[in-house]
Amino acid sequence: MISTAQDNGDEVKLYTSSTEGFLSGFKSNNNFYKRSEHRILTLFSFFISQFLLAVKLLFENRKDEIYYVNTILPFGAILIGRLLGKRVITHVHEYEISPKLLSNFLFWVVRTFSSEVIVVSKFLESNPNLEGTNIKVIYNCVTSEFEMKSKGFVKPSQAFEVLMLASLRPYKGLSEFIELARRVPKVIFTLVLSDEKREVDQFLAKESLPSNIQIYPVTKDVHAFYSKASLILNLAHPDKWVETFGMTVLEGMYYELPAIVPTVGGITELVDPGVNGFQINYDELDLIAEEINKMVNQPEYWERLSKGAIQKRSDFSREVFSMKISKLLHQ
Repeated sequence: MISTAQDNGDEVKLYTSSTEGFLSGFKSNNNFYKRSEHRILTLFSFFISQFLLAVKLLFENRKDEIYYVNTILPFGAILIGRLLGKRVITHVHEYEISPKLLSNFLFWVVRTFSSEVIVVSKFLESNPNLEGTNIKVIYNCVTSEFEMKSKGFVKPSQAFEVLMLASLRPYKGLSEFIELARRVPKVIFTLVLSDEKREVDQFLAKESLPSNIQIYPVTKDVHAFYSKASLILNLAHPDKWVETFGMTVLEGMYYELPAIVPTVGGITELVDPGVNGFQINYDELDLIAEEINKMVNQPEYWERLSKGAIQKRSDFSREVFSMKISKLLHQ
């Protein structure tokens, strides 16, 4: 969104935390926020951060501003934006968060004080937490940098490799991923986690892993993993966690990768069963293993799904995203 606005000649002022991340390449105004091992301290830090953000925005008020709030969390910007009579656009990525009380409060703020709400999938459009709001669906896209890096890659001729990118949460399907590696021993299974090495080492110390699995801590450059992979896997438990989009699946499409994903959530909008992958839940490991073996043993079968992934990614192109964002900002 920032890149699109800047390409259109709009001035962008970014307020975010000081930690490294995908926004680090943009000039920003750092806002205090500190996580803690204790949830109550993290919650306290969060509310302090929103108070400080509101104060900053109040004293840096300018006439022709749009407040574009990414995720439901920066409620301080939503409240102060409406107080100052600004147009407030909230980009919602969440179906619900924990704890429930905080989730209810944040969605109430979004419903009550946003001028417009953008959601990342049709699944989110039907979220009862957003009922009564002015909603537009704008699918996510990859960055121009990611698209450029993925162009012209040549997939090495090597063993079939299954890739999953996740976090150290049980409902992300980590135990199921390890079990799949045991069931399909001739295939390499690669797990890239969004957690630091210390946390990953603690996890590995408790696990007995088969020889065909490799696990990595958080990394800034995922291209090396995508370029070697043959299949993207998402084993999230939809009864405990519903994926509202599926960014790793979309990124995998730029490396011509089919995907196997859950049957519920926004992630299903990226995968057409039998065309560019399959929708199979984490508790049907026999069926997932069967599909993996079929792709390994029938290269033409995998090739057809790979071509489907190439075609499907056009539905989520940067051109479509930029056009919709430009129209939104200047309407």
